[in-house]
Amino acid sequence: MDASSYPLFPFPSVREGQREFMADVKRTVESGGILIAHAPTGIGKTVAALVPALQYAIESDKCVFFLTSKRSQHKIAIDTLRRIKTVDSNLDIIAVDITSKQSMCPRAVALYREYYSLFAEFCKNEQKNKRCWYYTNQDADALIRLKEEIMHVEELCEWCKSRQICPYKAALEVGKTADVVVCDYNYLFSTDIAEKVLEKIERGLEDVIVIVDEAHNLPDRIRNNLSSELRLKTLTETARGIRNVDRELYNNLSQFEMILRKLVMSTVEDNKKETTVDRAFLIEELEKMLRRRIEVLSYNEFISAIRSRADSIRKKKTSSDADRDVLQRNLVSIADFLEAWRTGEKCLRLLTVDDEPTLSVKLLDPAVLSEPVFRNAHASILMSGTLCPTEMYADILGVTRISGREIVMREYVSPFPRENRLIVVTKGLTTRYTKRGEEMYRRIAQKIDAIAGNINGCMAVFFPSYALLKAILVHIPPHTRRRVLVERRDMSKGERNMLYERLRADHAGILFAVQGGSFSEGMDYESNTLKAIIVVGLPLSPPTLEVKTLQGYYTGKYGTNKGRLYGYLYPAITKVLQAAGRGIRSEHDRCIIVLMDYRFAQYPYKKCLPPDFDLTFSDNVEELCRRFFNT
Repeated sequence: MDASSYPLFPFPSVREGQREFMADVKRTVESGGILIAHAPTGIGKTVAALVPALQYAIESDKCVFFLTSKRSQHKIAIDTLRRIKTVDSNLDIIAVDITSKQSMCPRAVALYREYYSLFAEFCKNEQKNKRCWYYTNQDADALIRLKEEIMHVEELCEWCKSRQICPYKAALEVGKTADVVVCDYNYLFSTDIAEKVLEKIERGLEDVIVIVDEAHNLPDRIRNNLSSELRLKTLTETARGIRNVDRELYNNLSQFEMILRKLVMSTVEDNKKETTVDRAFLIEELEKMLRRRIEVLSYNEFISAIRSRADSIRKKKTSSDADRDVLQRNLVSIADFLEAWRTGEKCLRLLTVDDEPTLSVKLLDPAVLSEPVFRNAHASILMSGTLCPTEMYADILGVTRISGREIVMREYVSPFPRENRLIVVTKGLTTRYTKRGEEMYRRIAQKIDAIAGNINGCMAVFFPSYALLKAILVHIPPHTRRRVLVERRDMSKGERNMLYERLRADHAGILFAVQGGSFSEGMDYESNTLKAIIVVGLPLSPPTLEVKTLQGYYTGKYGTNKGRLYGYLYPAITKVLQAAGRGIRSEHDRCIIVLMDYRFAQYPYKKCLPPDFDLTFSDNVEELCRRFFNT
């Protein structure tokens, strides 16, 4: 099967691996099935998924929802659709790129971009009172252009702003006739947003072909969306800030603070750093307290009172009033937390008293939102370069519980030359907790130094944590340390971009960053920037109550073996694979990947790695580097 089998394919030939992936996507959309695809970098996932899905959507009056979590992936999807549209000048493809409502709004201030609930109230009031001219304006000619031209969301927003119309409203209007909607995960995997969006574009889930890009991120995204936390410090500051504004609310928040302080004291007296809190306990204690107040409130009315006060502060404050800005932000945080706490879904409700006492509610099972979507959509494609093992993602996203559909799980082979990648596991080095100490840190630093001396170009070293990064950095010899560029925990997006540009301009820089961070997952290193990648240790989570509870939850659902794999090992291995995948981004790139922990060559960790990870076990990596680049 070649490119001629797909009339919309915009390239002269189909790559190996890409051919099989496209055929599987085609069968899936035609049969109404579900495909879970581990598709390594280089296959060309975006075009391989879009072409068959779009072809079927045009023929069958369906709409493709291309879901992704990052702006950079929005851009890749839109650029791919533009290229597809050039295949045939008569091809009438309508595609629209949408991000969050508040990020598209020309009038949203920084606070609204941070808190959707606050923005939603502002937007609703502005529409209701006809104060938003962007929303009330109509422009039929603008909509015609948006349907004719495939725009990046930034271009769409600028165009609509110049025409004085609401970008979000216009995008949804285009969505009614769109063949493809490129948007964030939340547009289908956040219940309240999904219902509104589908209603606006006048489609049901049965009309939608779902493509989830970088699908390994989906479980945690769903968990985070339905999770929330409240710091005791936030509650204290908010009560003080509201004292001279709303005495009744001040008293209620102060009593809420007292409830939390008693929980903290009880936990400390038991010599614990964390403890679980029953859902009913907090709701009952709050309702008991609210019944004793002058103005008797229910739990829900308490939430409404907090939101109402936050909204009244918005209306009164001046643009330069920073204190009121903080107060409004804190009130919204408290209301959002109380909303999240009352959910009936299976959650971990946790009080931690280390450093800053914090009460949190964390969703355990992402399938509560994902399973209904995959069950009701016409067809679904889940794809990622680290969707391995596919069975785990099928389980935790609820796909394996769906009957009556063909479910295909595939792991494709990378089309890149295998000789361009060397994967080495070092002997004698580890970040295993019982082996940690200055001597081990010194040995790891010496090995990093030796490898750096045999690399002609940039390299990256990814650590399990910032603490380990700092502990090992101090042992790096001065002549190598001068080349090191360090990621900080508190870096802004702009600072991260500047650090990346410094690395690319250096030609001999060594990036020190953490596994699971922006540099190991979100950054795309072009033009073979990284000649070597060192993954120091396994980023296994410490045995916290959260980790134990999640592992126990999966053990109860899938058995002891899968419980440990799903709740503990695989999340760490996924971070390792993401970091290791930063080196080779094209068929011409060459990179040596050093897994600097002997556990990678041992059971069960080795079994967790993809089948195409050909490991070499050695304590002389620097010599292997020299040979590899001299070949």
